Amino acid sequence: MLRRVQDSVRRLPALARLSAIAALLLIAAAAQTGVRSGVTACGPGTYGPPCGTNVAWLPLVVAGVLLAVVAGSPGHLWPLPAMWLVVSTIAAATGPVGSTAFLVLALVGGTIALAVAIVVDVAPRVRAARRRTDR
Repeated sequence: MLRRVQDSVRRLPALARLSAIAALLLIAAAAQTGVRSGVTACGPGTYGPPCGTNVAWLPLVVAGVLLAVVAGSPGHLWPLPAMWLVVSTIAAATGPVGSTAFLVLALVGGTIALAVAIVVDVAPRVRAARRRTDR
């Protein structure tokens, strides 16, 4: 089923490009929402909202990754975590951070995801180059 949807999207290059851009924008929105949300002063003794978990960013990440998979973006995985890192850093530098713990985890997780994505993207090319030199 997924393969059929990917093939139909790939037949329309403009739709595939638009979907890939939309996926990047969803990841950017998720990073911005994650860094900005979160309540540092919460609970009954404060004027802020009640304490809760910071999960408003999660549906945006899931939608962005699914859209990238449907658009056929997994040919190159690194743009998604790269976008996450850039937007998280910019959001932290330009305004209040809702949760410092989230920011640290977002930056560490984004760095690890970017490193893994680069290795996954580069590994087939390295293997192909080795095969060519072995001949």
